[in-house]
Amino acid sequence: MYNKVVVPLDGSKLAEVALPHLEEIARGCSIPEILLVSVTEPIKGSLSATLAIEHATGKEYTTPPIPVGTSHTGIVYSLDSARMADVPVTMGRMAKTALNYLVRTSRQLEKRGFKTQVSVLIGNPAEEIVHFVEEQGADLIVMASRGKSGFSRWDMGNVAEKVIRVVNVPVVLVKPLPGFRETKPQRKGTPS
Repeated sequence: MYNKVVVPLDGSKLAEVALPHLEEIARGCSIPEILLVSVTEPIKGSLSATLAIEHATGKEYTTPPIPVGTSHTGIVYSLDSARMADVPVTMGRMAKTALNYLVRTSRQLEKRGFKTQVSVLIGNPAEEIVHFVEEQGADLIVMASRGKSGFSRWDMGNVAEKVIRVVNVPVVLVKPLPGFRETKPQRKGTPS
């Protein structure tokens, strides 16, 4: 029934309340692919991720950042960890933090037998999630229902509400248990 599930994460414990539910749904429905995604703010005035990286580093890329599709903003991409070393500081801190977080989360899920893919998108969280779902042909979204936290500082409730209004796929919203308290996301290493 479901082949690809998108899981928007912002680095917060609140967003992670969706993960146990995701695992149960993915296992129960034999979902072959989980797409973990985070959205960071764009560099003001940038035309594309490739141009921003080329401008900041002075290097021309013969292979652009790994595309996750085209977007109305033209700034949707995913970079592997080796390429993240060249991302400009203005974009790099949040993008690097997001990518590292998604990779750690992905590895945890893969240890439990799930196939995952990670993507860092640049732009408005709700809009980019909607476009990502469409471009990837995803047929389910699992996400937290509320809160404002994490390294991306999304207002999860606002993002979830906007996503639900626009997408044409089922959305599973996960509400934290009563008494849930957010903690600051743990950052590994020091961003450059």
